[in-house]
Amino acid sequence: MLNALLDKLPVGPTIFFGLLYVIMPILPEPHLVQKAMMLMNGLHLAPIDWFDIVAHSSGAVLAFAVYRRSRQVGKTSKNGDVS
Repeated sequence: MLNALLDKLPVGPTIFFGLLYVIMPILPEPHLVQKAMMLMNGLHLAPIDWFDIVAHSSGAVLAFAVYRRSRQVGKTSKNGDVS
């Protein structure tokens, strides 16, 4: 079921917008960078901060999943077997 969903997503735009979401908002600094700095400084993170980490990381996870699935489907169609 998940593979069928990933197959329907266009690879290029999904990777572009997924990675764009990772770096949003660009100014003053991306949320993931801000949260990493907070963790490195030993600051306590509120639940909204953890939500920001999960939400902004989801773009990278989706982009990676679509990329890996497209590579897997490409290998399957060329070789006839899944490796």
